[in-house]
Amino acid sequence: RGAGYGLGEEVVDNLRRYLQAGGRVALGTDYAGTDNVAFDLGMPMTEIRWMREAGMSPMEIVVAATQHGAIVCGLGDEIGTLEPNKAADILVVEGNPLEDIEALRNVRMVFRGGVVVRS
Repeated sequence: RGAGYGLGEEVVDNLRRYLQAGGRVALGTDYAGTDNVAFDLGMPMTEIRWMREAGMSPMEIVVAATQHGAIVCGLGDEIGTLEPNKAADILVVEGNPLEDIEALRNVRMVFRGGVVVRS
């Protein structure tokens, strides 16, 4: 576990303790684009699997990737949830990620600001 990604087991243990203490998690990365670092291009499935292993439900992971990610970036009033006066950024996947988080790998459409940018 965690081969090429550093401290996988420690990440999961730390995240589990953080969650038990009531911490709120945002999915993101600090990847700087260097060649010598293993990194998931596209959907960060390694981190998502670690979140699942640490005990987060699929819904908690989706919220960490959307609403909490927007809040951490200071954009919670503009993106992160689907509601009036926010950008309509939508990822459409095949399958139900709330039943199987791996469905996030099956991207079928991407909307940015309500406009299809990938179909």
